[in-house]
Amino acid sequence: MSKAQALHKLMIVIGLLLILLVTLQSHAAPVHHKMQVEIIPGLKMLKAQDTLTFAKDTPRKLSFVLHKDLQVSVTSSDDSLILLHPATKEEPYAEYGLQLSNQDNKVSLYYQGVIYDPVVNDNSDGLIAPEGATLFGSTYWYPSFLDTQKSFDISVKTPVAWRSLVQGQITSMEVDASSRTSRFVEIYPQEEIYLVAGPFSFYEKELKDGKKVQVLLRKDDSSLAQNFISLIPGFLEHYSSAISPYPYSSFTVVENFWETGYGMPSFTLLGPTVIRLPFLLNSSLPHEVLHNWWGNSVYVDYDKGNWCEGLTTYMADHWQQELAGNDRGYRLNTLINYADFVAANPKNDFPVRQFRGRHNSSSQAVGYGKTMMIFHMLEFRFGKDLFKKALQDFYSENLFQRVSFFEIQKSFEKVTNQNLNTFFTQWLDREGAPQIELPDVKVMRWLDGSYSTTYVLAQTQNAPSYELNIPVIWTLENGQEVRQLARLFDKSQVFSLVSHSRPVKVAVDPDYHVFRKLFIEERPATLSSILGSPEVHFYFDPAQPQAEKFARVWAAATDGQDSFNKVTETLSLAPQGALVLIGDKDLFAQFVKTQLSEQKFELTDTTLRIDTQEFNLQETSTVLVMRLKSNPQQPVVWVRWSKENNPEEWASRLTHYGTFGVLVFKGRPAVFKSTWPVLQSPLQRNL
Repeated sequence: MSKAQALHKLMIVIGLLLILLVTLQSHAAPVHHKMQVEIIPGLKMLKAQDTLTFAKDTPRKLSFVLHKDLQVSVTSSDDSLILLHPATKEEPYAEYGLQLSNQDNKVSLYYQGVIYDPVVNDNSDGLIAPEGATLFGSTYWYPSFLDTQKSFDISVKTPVAWRSLVQGQITSMEVDASSRTSRFVEIYPQEEIYLVAGPFSFYEKELKDGKKVQVLLRKDDSSLAQNFISLIPGFLEHYSSAISPYPYSSFTVVENFWETGYGMPSFTLLGPTVIRLPFLLNSSLPHEVLHNWWGNSVYVDYDKGNWCEGLTTYMADHWQQELAGNDRGYRLNTLINYADFVAANPKNDFPVRQFRGRHNSSSQAVGYGKTMMIFHMLEFRFGKDLFKKALQDFYSENLFQRVSFFEIQKSFEKVTNQNLNTFFTQWLDREGAPQIELPDVKVMRWLDGSYSTTYVLAQTQNAPSYELNIPVIWTLENGQEVRQLARLFDKSQVFSLVSHSRPVKVAVDPDYHVFRKLFIEERPATLSSILGSPEVHFYFDPAQPQAEKFARVWAAATDGQDSFNKVTETLSLAPQGALVLIGDKDLFAQFVKTQLSEQKFELTDTTLRIDTQEFNLQETSTVLVMRLKSNPQQPVVWVRWSKENNPEEWASRLTHYGTFGVLVFKGRPAVFKSTWPVLQSPLQRNL
């Protein structure tokens, strides 16, 4: 190759790199929308005038997508528009080509049309209807440029009885005899633009820092609104202190007209049933508030893994349980869900870095649960102060940017001054979990009266070893408790303890600080062990037709293979898989008595006693989950109901109680929720 040829090729490469750089820069700068939008509910129609401003180095030829039923035209001079690809059945949008003039970096578009994707099974990509308007990014109700963030100045005109909401600060509102126009401004880059509107009852409280808490309900309910207004300021204050000041001017709870549970920048969109659930206030609500930091102001680079849901779960759901003194139980339930929906079905497993979003119980167990435990292990290892500082650094360095686990690792390494590549690699890029065992403990007494105890910790999973920090708790004869942190990085290691009093008990990770596989003996039997089983066998009396209907509902909710068995006089159980006994039948009752003989449990023809509480069988519906004595690997559940519960509807509701093993319902509400206590564990020994 001659020097001239080499130089020519080099210039081509440099030219291509420059083109790529310009393209990347144009994607990095947000498109600014200045929009005047009118919502016409009776016609299900949107009209919009949109002036878009691009970065100076934006290419002259661009493409965007827009809702299939919106007709669009260019209203600015010297700019042109062509249809590149019409909408298809699979894609609810059309793609357009836009040619910008050389005069400036602005273009004005006018578009109008009907937006109505009907709600089916509580799903819709967005619609305008007499009941209200709900428009998402996936509605494509405004010109959307691939991989480009947005800022905006939007005025929304609605009927006078309606109110509208777009994320961002409301700067003005004008009301006349027939219409209401609200203006919203957001200068920081956004991933999507959301618009909701409807005939809302409006409630508001202004906080000391000028931020506002708002509630938009579809009918007047000041008591419900006050529940939110009283709690949200505390959540905002907590996360502002833990991470950074709240990034938006307000937070709004909005009631949708179909069942949703979404978190958008500066507001949450909840369905009419969801918004009234009593547990929402201290579970889902802080979760949705926190998403304004994680996910809605530090964005997720989904191609590199969704870190956001696990971190939000840890700092919201786990935090709430910690305040209630039940964080240990919450972590145990997280490990149980992983065991039931992932470890029991290894084909469902995948590395955390491959998690994009929840679509079933197994993806939730990995993307929410395992990821939540990863953040807990970081806090347990470095302490609350360093954990907090690392997340504050992560937030401040990545505000309004799309980021991944790499940036999280970078911040933790920066704050702790440690190389954490092994930690993040083993937890993010591997499937599975470690299996910890305590194969040997030996206590020796020296002549001076002191004691030397050696013990072995092992990893027995059929996979390479992990680097683990395992808490070990010793109880001494004098009542003292000694805590150790064993660093286990091989398949088997020997550790020791020297004490002046004799050790009488050892417990390895009794509070579930390590993400790991559970022993059957460690975990209480729960409904999730039934619903997640690879095989589920249903048993019912054919003389009870409602029992078979119950079975069919549950069968549709399980991941495994199902079998249906009619029982009359004898009970012949499958040798493996979960066993479901359905209905009031004496044969089932007698069997359950034998299986729960070691628990505080009594059953008569008319009453059920659990520990110290007694229930009337005619007035209650009950769920009792246990392990088969002859084979603890097999979970068993007995379900029976009173006349106040429709068995098919009740069966569907029960799938939301997966973390419980003992349930008593009086009518619709559950009046007792618990699990049978664990009586022994291979990771605990009396010495």
